[in-house]
Amino acid sequence: METENTLAVVRDPDATYEYETREIWCENNGNRIYGVAYIPIMEGVTKYPLVIHAHGMGSNHETGAGYGKRYAEKGFAAYTFDFPGGSRPTTENKSDGDPMQNSAVTEAADLQAILDTAMTWDFVDPDNVFLEGGSMGGLVATMVGLDNNDKVKGMILHYPALYMPQIITARFYSPDDVPDTLSFGDDYELGAVFARDLWDVDVVSRLGDFSGNVTIIQGSEDQLVSAQSIEEASELFRNAEFHLIEGAGHGFSGEDFDTAVNYGLAFLFANT
Repeated sequence: METENTLAVVRDPDATYEYETREIWCENNGNRIYGVAYIPIMEGVTKYPLVIHAHGMGSNHETGAGYGKRYAEKGFAAYTFDFPGGSRPTTENKSDGDPMQNSAVTEAADLQAILDTAMTWDFVDPDNVFLEGGSMGGLVATMVGLDNNDKVKGMILHYPALYMPQIITARFYSPDDVPDTLSFGDDYELGAVFARDLWDVDVVSRLGDFSGNVTIIQGSEDQLVSAQSIEEASELFRNAEFHLIEGAGHGFSGEDFDTAVNYGLAFLFANT
């Protein structure tokens, strides 16, 4: 009897597929985590490569929805979710969790739990699981990727905040000097744990430990994440491509979004 084998599928970059969406809840540290999966519908195929999208600081799963839909149309499953406590008060977040207890370290633990769970989903090819993240989500995805060479096939990073630990901790003399509340803009406050958890985190020095391939997509006019610093950091990976979108800022929309999607798709086609 012939078995269905995702790896035997010849992927056509010019083909477009229908897809279904599925709400899937995960759990970590007592918190329920809300997410949406975008699953292609390809005749004779039941398991697909998966991209897990980690949203940036203060946003939610909708940040990855556009990428998930476009990836699914090309035959790649995607999952985007709400980090517990990871959204601004004005942004809907369906997961449990308290923003005052949120940090890159807690988000890395949440993403780890999602990665472990996703490997068991019936539509996922566990040999082809990728992490994607933007801004702080890019930092978190990198943290988890570095600890999971055996599970993560590759990473797609959008303007990753790889130097956030150095930037945040430079504001204070020591962890004890961090105030109970940190303000980010007029409507967004986080707890001291956000800075204290980053105190001993050094992702940049470990980038060479990741064995998989990486593609980094950066805007030239990003005012929050320095394009030069990320291009230099990209050279520390074993196998990384750096793509600069001229004129783009911190976040991609319109033609810049299309360009970022196409870079992501080219990476997925080349690595599955």
